[in-house]
Amino acid sequence: MAFASFLADLHTETSCPICLDYLRDPTTIDCGHNFCHSCIQQRWKDLQDIFPCPVCLQQCRSGNLKRNTQLCHMTDIVKQLSTTRSKKKRQEEKPLCEKHNQEASLFCEKDLELLCPQCRISSNHQDHHLIPIDQAATCHRKKLKSYIEPLRKQVQDAENGLRMAVSKLVELKDKNVIYLE
Repeated sequence: MAFASFLADLHTETSCPICLDYLRDPTTIDCGHNFCHSCIQQRWKDLQDIFPCPVCLQQCRSGNLKRNTQLCHMTDIVKQLSTTRSKKKRQEEKPLCEKHNQEASLFCEKDLELLCPQCRISSNHQDHHLIPIDQAATCHRKKLKSYIEPLRKQVQDAENGLRMAVSKLVELKDKNVIYLE
C-alpha cells in the first residue's frame, strides 16, 4: 500500500498543473514551478507584460523558461513504473461480486452494478440489460471523453476571461500611476 502512495506522489510531482498529464519537455519558471513547455507558452500566449504563474500567481519573466532535463528523465521513469504497475494490477485484481463472492463479469446498465453470472439469474436483475464489463468500460470511457472537450472549452473561456481581467487591471494600474504623478 505504501508503494502505491509513493507512486501516486511521484505521479503528482511529474504532472503538469495545466494539462494534468505527465510533463512533456518540462520547463521551470522563475518561481520554481514546472509545466509542459507547450502548456506554459500557450497559457502566456496573449500576455505582454505580466506573466503570472498558474499555480502561485507570482509574476515571472516570459523569456526565462528553463528546460528541466533531470525532471524530464524522472518523468520517463515514473511513466514506466506506472505503466508496468497498472498492467500488473489489472491482471491481478478481478472485481468480485459482493453477494456471491464470485468474479464479476457483467455490468447492469440499469443499476450501474458489477455482477457475477449467478446474479444474472436473480430476480433483481432478470429484466435488466446486462453486458460484459469490458464492453461497459469502453462505452463509459467514450462518454467520459465526450465530456472532456466541452469542459476544456469552459476552462479556455475562463482563462481568456482571466487574461482580459489581468490586462484590464494592468491598464487601470498604469492609468492610476499617471494620474498620481
